[in-house]
Amino acid sequence: TTALDVVANAQKLFKKEYKEEIKQLQELKKPTKEQTTRLSYLQDRGIKKVVYCDCENTLNDEWARKLHVDTDDMLLLKPMSQTAEQIFEMLLQMIDTDEVGLVVIDSLGVMISQQAYEKTMEEKTYGGIAAPLTLFSKKAELSCTKYDCTLIGINQVREDMSGFGQIVTPGGKAWKHNASLRLIFKKGDYIDENNNELKKSATAPAGNQINIAIAKTKVCNPDRRNGYYTLNYTTGVDVVADTVQLCEYYDIVQKAGSWYSRIDTNTGEIMQVDKEDLKFQGKSSLIGFLKENNKVFDKLYKQVTEKLE
Repeated sequence: TTALDVVANAQKLFKKEYKEEIKQLQELKKPTKEQTTRLSYLQDRGIKKVVYCDCENTLNDEWARKLHVDTDDMLLLKPMSQTAEQIFEMLLQMIDTDEVGLVVIDSLGVMISQQAYEKTMEEKTYGGIAAPLTLFSKKAELSCTKYDCTLIGINQVREDMSGFGQIVTPGGKAWKHNASLRLIFKKGDYIDENNNELKKSATAPAGNQINIAIAKTKVCNPDRRNGYYTLNYTTGVDVVADTVQLCEYYDIVQKAGSWYSRIDTNTGEIMQVDKEDLKFQGKSSLIGFLKENNKVFDKLYKQVTEKLE
């Protein structure tokens, strides 16, 4: 679900970047030879695409569209009999065309190596996909850097055989070393339709929080170890609920007991919309109001984004 949310945002970003660069190049009065060549190249190449490699054959088109993924504009691969080596080679060739801006592999844990594929059930195989994944990691890092492509590899966890209760991921160590960012996902608290927390024994929750821990990062300061976002089973990622949480964190919305209010920092008075105070009892009341009042939500969202930046 997180990968699909990234895909949806990437598709919007690629379109925006493409249009902006084309416009800048076309508006140049005296373009250089390099700029003219670049414009011609971009027009021939078109907007960068997203490649989703569904190795598990479990991608739900309806759920992807609910997460705002343009499934018609996404290159979907469904390997049926290809080995890990064949899939990796195919993905590298696609990245090297410079037509791909994002690749998602779902998932590394189900891939089978050529060696294992050719053996019978009685024959033992050692190493799994570690060897091909090691080579792929090194090549992919170079190709992704050269052609400005992001690679997401979804993996699974296994219990460590040492008996200490630790978890490991299949595929060897090279993938971990080459990754710029590694995230661990766990299911958090269940919630009802009004975003109130439910007990773990709840029989019909409306969603749950997805807890995320940063295992490794090369792209930002390692000061934010844990985070989460809210997932609704009907509508997808609940951006409004998460925005309210951040508004409370950055003191954009003030909380006093169970009351939430928007206060003017200059005058100290509660702000109003249509002569009504922006004051709500309970977080669910504030979330419900923002979902019906896009202009107020957009202002809060903009303020949160500025704080984050």
